This record gives sequence, structure tokens and C-alpha cells, in this order.
Amino acid sequence: MEKIEQALLSVKGFTRIDAHTFANDAYGILVKNISAEQANGFSQALLGQGIETDVVAQTDLPALPQTKFVHRLDCTPDGLLIYYPIGRSFPLPWQNVMLMAAGCVRMTDFIRTEKVVWVDDEHGGQVRTTVSRNAEEQNNHLLLEIVVSGAVLRYSMSADRFNFMCLGERRTKSLPENFALLVQDLATHAPHAMLNRGAFFLKQNEHLFPYPSKNAFFEEITWLLWRMKREGRF
Repeated sequence: MEKIEQALLSVKGFTRIDAHTFANDAYGILVKNISAEQANGFSQALLGQGIETDVVAQTDLPALPQTKFVHRLDCTPDGLLIYYPIGRSFPLPWQNVMLMAAGCVRMTDFIRTEKVVWVDDEHGGQVRTTVSRNAEEQNNHLLLEIVVSGAVLRYSMSADRFNFMCLGERRTKSLPENFALLVQDLATHAPHAMLNRGAFFLKQNEHLFPYPSKNAFFEEITWLLWRMKREGRF
């Protein structure tokens, strides 16, 4: 934080508070939507603080592939069996699993509640009516993203909407434990796949890696895809 702050103060157009904003949400991509002049100045200032960065045109960043939401998967020796809502399944060979990202992501949920109340009517009586209210809540969600070869498609799942039957007798009553087991199974079957920090820590049987926002989670995926593209991996 201190190094980012010192670097920012030498670049025109930034304030001290920007350092906290950038650092809190920096998971591969430090800052976007700035001019080339600012980017180059910030990069040089960071290098003076011992932090190496790349300046990249936003048009060169790969877009996240189109996604399909899944609620059930099975790990077989030949490939990942993906079930669609209509009941059909599709085998994805393990060599086609290019990247896996997992994490405990802080997200905003919109909660709609209804309450029955009595209100006065025009005749001096009361009538029963229902009042709706929308509220925002900050909750943690366990998310998993699987990107296939060439970054042409990805499969997305949220643990609270997932069927963990694939774990068989290992399935527990703990959602985080089931999620960790699933990620470990996937990483074992596709050892060549690029892993984000969340998937890497679960593979090592360590803690659930927290992401402060959905933006941070997906920006890290974009950063990893950019690295893989630069290396000619797709």
C-alpha cells in the first residue's frame, strides 16, 4: 500500500485515496481507464518502488468468454462430464480444460421481502395489503469458473446452487468443504490447467482465498488469460 501510494503521488491526476482504491481491488490488473501518459508515469514510479508492471492497451486485454451456468459436474477418467438443465450431459476432455478459477467472492445480493400490513381505506375501515421492499446485502459466495481451450467458452457455478453428488460418500454437510473437494478433484484431473490464487490454495489444501468483489475475481481471470495469450498458449 505504501509503495503504491508513493508512486501515485508522483503522477498527475491521482490522490492519496486512489492508492487504497487500487490496492484493495488489485488482482492482476492494478488500474484501468487511464491515459497512456498516466499509465507510463505510474509504471515508472512503481518501478522506482521495486514493483514491476506492464502497460497494456485495454483493447489488448482478452474478453471473458461466453459463459454457461452449470449445477452438476462429474469427474471421470476420460474427461469432465457437464450436465445441462435439460438432463443431457456433455463430456469435456481434460486436455481441453485451460484455466480454473475459484474463490470466496464478496458480492451484493438484492433481497426482495414482502410484509402484510393493514391500511386505512376511504370508508374509515382497514384493508389487508402486501408491501414489498428491496434491500441490498453483502454476502460471500463460492464461485468456480472453468475456461476451455482457446478461451472460447467457460462454465460457471456457484456452490450454493450446485449439486455435489459427484463427491459420492465424501460429500459432507459443509458447503465450503464440498467446494474445496470439487476444486481439488478438478485440479488433480487437469494438472496442466492454469489456476488462479483461489484454486491454487485449495489444491494445496489451504484456506478459501477471499476476493473483495466480483470485479476483483474476474479481473484476475482476465489477467491470467492475458498472460496465457502473451505466452502463445491460445
